[in-house]
Amino acid sequence: MSSTLFLAVRQQRYQKSSRTTFSLLNNYDEELSLHFWISLYSSQIIGQEYKVTHQVFLDVEHDNKPIGKIIIGLFGEVVPRTVENFRIIAMDGIGEKTYTGTPFHRVIDRFMIQGGDILFGNGSGSVSIYGDTFEDENFIIKHSGAGMVSMANAGPDTNGCQFFITTMATPWLDGKHVVFGKVVKGQDVVHIIEHVKRDVEDKPLKPVIIVRSGWMDLPKPYMEPEKYYELTFWAWLKAGWFPLSFSFLILGFFHYLMSKLNELSSFRD
Repeated sequence: MSSTLFLAVRQQRYQKSSRTTFSLLNNYDEELSLHFWISLYSSQIIGQEYKVTHQVFLDVEHDNKPIGKIIIGLFGEVVPRTVENFRIIAMDGIGEKTYTGTPFHRVIDRFMIQGGDILFGNGSGSVSIYGDTFEDENFIIKHSGAGMVSMANAGPDTNGCQFFITTMATPWLDGKHVVFGKVVKGQDVVHIIEHVKRDVEDKPLKPVIIVRSGWMDLPKPYMEPEKYYELTFWAWLKAGWFPLSFSFLILGFFHYLMSKLNELSSFRD
């Protein structure tokens, strides 16, 4: 094969390769854009919806400093007995003992925060409006994400006054703990509590106290999705800026590389 023919064939292969690479790059660009919007949309896909029939608030302090209010929507149609127990304790209490003044005594990062022991404040107490304990009502609602409010227990049918709030999906608790509500406002407060310093037994080193609890006025019941929680575009962007930026950096580098190769190809032509 002559040198001229060899160079022509090589150049043809190079141009074909460049076109293929650009085609793949364009496809990758389109695919990345598609994945971006799909991810943004799918991050807001809601699961099963449940009717919020009541609302309860918890004002919280850490180390004697206010950190915010947690508002919990209660699913009274699905678990009416469990909701009534929590609602009564939050407002009226049992023997004048309410959630006011009780601590979040157990905090586990990337899992949950636990509180509600109105007897001893250390996780050993159990009392309800039905007696010392009451049965598991049902397990219809799942621990599908952050903000789910569920009954703490010591085994089947041992619900009392204690509860926990998830800081992530905890599906291994489904069928074992009764979910009866969801944080509808103040999940940021939950995450502040989640990250406080604690000892080897997961007890906060500085007390996290519910300084006030009670009912919230609810003009009318409303539907609340099981999974979706306070997820705005900016919250999504804040969580994904680094991997997204890295992806676009790589994409930009490939665009730059391909443009240089294309310039080289044009120069040779």
